[in-house]
Amino acid sequence: MRPLKVEIAVANVHLKNVSKRYEDGNEVVRNLTLSIQNGEFLVLVGPSGCGKSTTLRMIAGLEEISEGTIHIGDRIVNEIPPKDRDIAMVFQNYALYPHMTVYDNMAFGLKLRRVSKPEIKQRVDRAAAILGLEELLRRKPKALSGGQRQRVAMGRAIVRKPSVFLFDEPLSNLDAKMRVEMRREILQLHRQVATTMIYVTHDQVEAMTLGNRICVMNEGVVEQVGRPATIFDHPASLFVARFIGTPPMNIFDGRLVQEGGALLFDGGAIRVPLPSDKADMVAAYAGKEVCLGIRARALRLVQDSGAVACSFGGQVEVSEMLGEEVLVHIAAGRHRFVASIHPHEAAELGNEAVHFAPHLRSIHLFDAESGRNLTLPPDVTRTTLPRGEAE
Repeated sequence: MRPLKVEIAVANVHLKNVSKRYEDGNEVVRNLTLSIQNGEFLVLVGPSGCGKSTTLRMIAGLEEISEGTIHIGDRIVNEIPPKDRDIAMVFQNYALYPHMTVYDNMAFGLKLRRVSKPEIKQRVDRAAAILGLEELLRRKPKALSGGQRQRVAMGRAIVRKPSVFLFDEPLSNLDAKMRVEMRREILQLHRQVATTMIYVTHDQVEAMTLGNRICVMNEGVVEQVGRPATIFDHPASLFVARFIGTPPMNIFDGRLVQEGGALLFDGGAIRVPLPSDKADMVAAYAGKEVCLGIRARALRLVQDSGAVACSFGGQVEVSEMLGEEVLVHIAAGRHRFVASIHPHEAAELGNEAVHFAPHLRSIHLFDAESGRNLTLPPDVTRTTLPRGEAE
């Protein structure tokens, strides 16, 4: 993409206590409150059926809301039809007219709005320059690759000069290499048009690489909203810990016990003393069932388990070579966990027992019943509230 600028209006989007119920009583979005700021790139991410696409479609006006209000800019848009909401949507299906050229596909919506021909040409040429489509304007969609077709779909949205862009899993039909390239182009597009973007995906890698902030959804409610690094390092719930990250965070079930004046996580084969700051946070949970969470990269392979303050061992089940790291799958009693180690270390491993020392400052403790993270640091804003409550 060329470093051009397009002057586009920018609007914030606010959803307040928004719910969506169908006639059969199925509630797919529940009491959702969310604010997207001017020029922000927010990603809605979650598994299939979590309500993310329905939320996007309600913002677009393609789905009626059952309760709540949606603001785009300074307007409540609940009763405003999609064409008057000043939004543009890019779908998973490119929805290009096969009999039209790239130019005509991008210009079609403007023609319907009776925009003048000189203005149409100026807008299409500007969008084509941003997206690298100048040489393709006379081609028809059948002569384009999947990535080129998706760029045309984005160009069709750009020429409308909307105040909000909505993306509904736009890269799902592309191969892995093309998805990487298109992620980069979407980021460049956001920098150049500097408008509000809301992006839906089930792919947490897309979410982590694209969003200024991420909204993790599960069963129609928001689990956590925050910057990618914050959500990765400080998941607010067990669901977020298991969903965000490749591999997912290791989760061990057990209980908190007092031992020798210190607080200890006891999971049988996995026993971990708590650092003083985390122990203070969970002191009231002594004797209760909890879950311990730790990332694969927060486990260090140790040769002499007696030389470290804390370690636990297990049997190597399988190793996955990923180039710069090797993921080692370990069985430890009733627990299974994954550790990330250097390929040089993995070369010396067989199927023997191995020991790992956890980075104690990187552990998390979750309430076994509610799934809530009990050890979020004070400087992390906890946007997740009990399920079903407003933000």
